[in-house]
Amino acid sequence: AFADESELPVDMIVVSAGIRPRDELARTSDLTVGERGGILVNDEMQTSDPDIYAIGECALHGNMIYGLVAPGYRMAETAARHLLSEEAAFTGADMSTKLKLMGVDVASIGNAFANGSDSAELTFTDSRAGVYKKLVMSKSSNTLKGAILVGDADEYGQLLQLYLNAMPLPEAPESLIVKGGDAPAGLGVDALPDTAQICSCENVTKGEIISCI
Repeated sequence: AFADESELPVDMIVVSAGIRPRDELARTSDLTVGERGGILVNDEMQTSDPDIYAIGECALHGNMIYGLVAPGYRMAETAARHLLSEEAAFTGADMSTKLKLMGVDVASIGNAFANGSDSAELTFTDSRAGVYKKLVMSKSSNTLKGAILVGDADEYGQLLQLYLNAMPLPEAPESLIVKGGDAPAGLGVDALPDTAQICSCENVTKGEIISCI
C-alpha cells in the first residue's frame, strides 16, 4: 500500500538495490564509511587515514558509488599520481553505459530524467519489436541532456559522442533514433573534436589516435 493507504495491483515488482560495497575490512580498521556503506574518500582517493587509499566499487566519493570500470580506472590513475606527488583529483565520471540484460540491449546516457522549462523530450516506441527510445534535449543550447535506449541500442555510440562533446543536434533530432531515411549529416567521426573520448576504459581520445597514425 502507498502512504495514503491506496493499493495498486501489479504482476511484478522490480527493486533496484544498487551496488553493495565490500567495506568490511575498512570497518574493522576503523576507517570512515558512508551511512549506507562504502569507504569514504576525498578527491585524491584517500580514506580517513591519509596513508590508505580506496578505489572502485568499495569507494564512496561525493556520496556516490561508481559501479563501472571506466570510473575505476580514473580513480586508480588519480591515486597513482597522488602517490607520485603529482597534482590529481577525481571529480566524478560519466555514468553512461550500454548493457545486455536478460537478452535485451539497454543503454543510458547522461540525465534521461532532466525536466524543467529548458528540457524537451522526444520518444519513440515500437511495442511489437519491444523497442523504447527517449531523448532529453536542451532547448537553449540544442544539445543532448540524456537518453534511454531499450531493445535497440545501435545509436548509443553516436548519441554518447553528442552528449559528451555537447555537439549541436541535427535539425530533425528524431532521425537519431528512428531508423530509415538518410543519416543525419555532419555527425561522422570527422565532426568529433580531438578531445572526443573513443575508448572509455583506457580514456583514449580521437586526437591521440590520429597522432599515432
